[in-house]
Amino acid sequence: MPRAQAAITSIAISLACTLAAAQQPPSIQPTSGPWDAGAGFAFTAKSTKTRQSLSGIACNLDKNQQRVCLMAFDEGVEARFATVSGHGMAPHPEPVLLRPDTGELDAEAAATDGQFFYVTGSHSAKRSNCASNPHSRHLLRFRVDPATGRAQRTANGALVDYADTGQLWATMQAQPGLADSVGEGKCLGTQGAGRNGVNIEGMAVRDGRLYFGFRGPVLQGTAGVLAVDADALFNGESGANVHASLTPLVVGAGRGIRDMVAVQQGFLVLAGPDDDKASEQVGWTVLWWDGKASAKTVAPRILASLDVSHIQPRRCDKETKPEAITVLAETPQAYQLLVLSDGMCDGGPLLFTVAK
Repeated sequence: MPRAQAAITSIAISLACTLAAAQQPPSIQPTSGPWDAGAGFAFTAKSTKTRQSLSGIACNLDKNQQRVCLMAFDEGVEARFATVSGHGMAPHPEPVLLRPDTGELDAEAAATDGQFFYVTGSHSAKRSNCASNPHSRHLLRFRVDPATGRAQRTANGALVDYADTGQLWATMQAQPGLADSVGEGKCLGTQGAGRNGVNIEGMAVRDGRLYFGFRGPVLQGTAGVLAVDADALFNGESGANVHASLTPLVVGAGRGIRDMVAVQQGFLVLAGPDDDKASEQVGWTVLWWDGKASAKTVAPRILASLDVSHIQPRRCDKETKPEAITVLAETPQAYQLLVLSDGMCDGGPLLFTVAK
């Protein structure tokens, strides 16, 4: 191992150990859920499998101050909307076609700033066989309708200001901390054929900057957050023009970033199992990061570990794997956090109260 890489690894291990020793976060169970979503989301193809694959959420308030959320699924190329309150979720039947083809977008995260919705593909190779998956290398955005909280549409139903860019791939290739993980045949994880391939699973937006959280690559419990200027990226700019920054965050041994959401100050980060099979049982934690870019490894504050061991699967559920988060309320003392799972039908919404 080169001397510089060994030094970085040593620092990451030291930070991870220090963080674990200094913080003993409370283990919390959900206060409510899994919520029933009535008939659930309807899909014409692979309906049950798609309903079990909810992977991203992005919420706005409509003109009546109801919370309307875009739900992203890592199966197919369609998203859905739902109205979410503090005690339930009501799916909307309206299909949201994200891509005009049948290729697997592998949508893993969604975000909104009240003006646009953003949805990103994982940008990763196929998990099953490491095959190249260019269909996943898309980042999308479209206009929010402030009256409905949903996507704004033209008279013929098209998404207003729809844009689709593949520029994020080149941006990642230009980052020294990511370049070795971006390319053909970069298998996920580090075990077997694993080459620590790039895998985006979290995204947030603030002040015109998009923040991408990585489940992979990870190095000794450290995962990256890449921040870029959204407009520059969608305008096809590259290099210094997108003002990219990559911040390494200590997320814990065996973990990567599974989702992110902007809060009043900084960001909440959902950390969970990384791409190695040996990490499947490490569990999920919620971290708070101030959002400040740093080339040096940053240790965010651990707020809680999520105890989902007592969740009883319903008829349509497969397993509980927290994959998407949104904040329903924030007080000076706590966040009311909605957590949705890949493997639970319609996300199997769980409500947690997470102390600051």
